[in-house]
Amino acid sequence: MEEIIVGIDFSKGSECAIELAIDMANKMRKNIKLVYVISQSGEDMSMEEVDRKIKDLIVKYADKFVGGDFKYEVFKGKVSEKLAMVAKQEKAAYVVVGTHGTSGYEKDWIGRNAYKTIEETECPVLTIRENFDFNKDLENIVVPIDSSMETRQKLPYAAKIAKLFNSKVRILGLYTSESIITVVDKYIEQVEKYLVNLEIPYTIEKTACENITTATLEYSDSIKADMVVIMTEQEKSFSNLMIGSYAQQMIHHSMIPVLTIHPEEINSAAR
Repeated sequence: MEEIIVGIDFSKGSECAIELAIDMANKMRKNIKLVYVISQSGEDMSMEEVDRKIKDLIVKYADKFVGGDFKYEVFKGKVSEKLAMVAKQEKAAYVVVGTHGTSGYEKDWIGRNAYKTIEETECPVLTIRENFDFNKDLENIVVPIDSSMETRQKLPYAAKIAKLFNSKVRILGLYTSESIITVVDKYIEQVEKYLVNLEIPYTIEKTACENITTATLEYSDSIKADMVVIMTEQEKSFSNLMIGSYAQQMIHHSMIPVLTIHPEEINSAAR
């Protein structure tokens, strides 16, 4: 059985990651493996204390988890490298980590390593902010569509989650220039056909923008979205290049969970 790997550091953010992983694992019938990495600096807790705290977390969330086995593993080294290693060894379905965003980005290692984990992990990575509200159902999943060929490859993952949670997919067409309108519209038509065939409810919104991160976040906020699904590779624009990669901006600033997919993971599945 494929596992969902959860990176933990005993912060509120990593407990949110556990809760989200449980929601997904229950529906997907997956095992969960908690992973804690003791830093090479030696400033962490003792192995005994780490072991005790992880077991306390498993007891705390045991009643909520009915999807499979609840396991854990402790390593020494670099967080992102170890999470990527475990994900590959276990052929993980997802890696889930908490993040603090820019306001508290340096507080704990999960916050510092969220984007590094995305870069180094082959499977999809789901990041979640520490103050995420679990009282709301996963109703709206935003799928931004730009002019890059990779943009459609996120769709199978978004559709799978939408099916599991009975969510609506919110397609957002992003026009950074008039020259790409035709390309983006073509991609949106393909996305629409894909969702119709799967009988997944959806809406389509289109907007002109300079920065696709800002446009995606503003739209997500306006519809009270519950998740954004993005690629590690997106359309390049001057605005985005000046302030960091699209995925990095999304992870730092999104108040809702962000599922990030590597293009090579699904190849041409959405083409």
